[in-house]
Amino acid sequence: MSATGPRAVCVTQSTPLRRALRRTLNAAGSQVEFQDVVDGSEAGAALVFIDKATRRALSGESLDQLERLVVLGDSLEDAEVVEMLRRRGLNHLISDADDPDDTELVVTSVKLLSGDLFGLEKYLAWGVKVADREITTYEDKREALLAVTAHAREVGARRPLIARIESVVDELLMNALYDAPAARHGIAADTRSGQPAADARAQLRWAGDGRYFAVSVQDDFGELHKESILDHLERARRERGKPRSSDEVGGAGLGLYFILSSVTRFIANIEPGRRTEVVCLFDLKQSGRDAETCARSLHVFGR
Repeated sequence: MSATGPRAVCVTQSTPLRRALRRTLNAAGSQVEFQDVVDGSEAGAALVFIDKATRRALSGESLDQLERLVVLGDSLEDAEVVEMLRRRGLNHLISDADDPDDTELVVTSVKLLSGDLFGLEKYLAWGVKVADREITTYEDKREALLAVTAHAREVGARRPLIARIESVVDELLMNALYDAPAARHGIAADTRSGQPAADARAQLRWAGDGRYFAVSVQDDFGELHKESILDHLERARRERGKPRSSDEVGGAGLGLYFILSSVTRFIANIEPGRRTEVVCLFDLKQSGRDAETCARSLHVFGR
């Protein structure tokens, strides 16, 4: 890193957004430059932030020229946005542009610049105690769900949110214990056979800091792909509010779309072929219909 820090280019004409980006990117150790439009001078920047208006003005080919790109202000409810996220260098979207969360901007920037990707504590207040359990059996999973929901209740989560947290953790564990090893071995996942495969192991972690309740599940396979996430994000957007049938429970194959429609933030940290960590954040202050929309931000690191 140079004395002045890595170069971050921010393309927006919004004064409040410029103010927020200057504050947070300086905190992340970046040299911040602002532009009104993408004009080619951002080439070689360590980070590029663009707003919704800028993104709409760019062609797909222009988007492909930008590396380490973060889009602010777009919504995951928009089918065009989901399709946009399939571009090679576009792996990060934050819907809140009028008042973006400083912590999320700093963490995203630091992770992209440093390559230090794993750990849910990055998204929580410093010093928060994180609980963890290793899950290898169905019985482990059942006991862990009880522990997570009890903790969510203690930190003040409302009953509907507790139910969503429980369901999301269940889905994440099903993916780690059944779908991920099946993908590694090239076979169909069998979630009805009882116990997971012998080589299946999931590391479950959870914590709350008063603003967010966070959960993460890590497996030892690294088989999650951005295309799969986006396929199920599109399904979440299309099918939100429809009841799920009994065969739509378990694993990324059918459950990931439910996760994406249930969390505030979705983060996938992927070391291909070695490990995947999915971090989900739930806004403890969120209620009403706001809690029913797709995730407000999506980050895919490592792919």
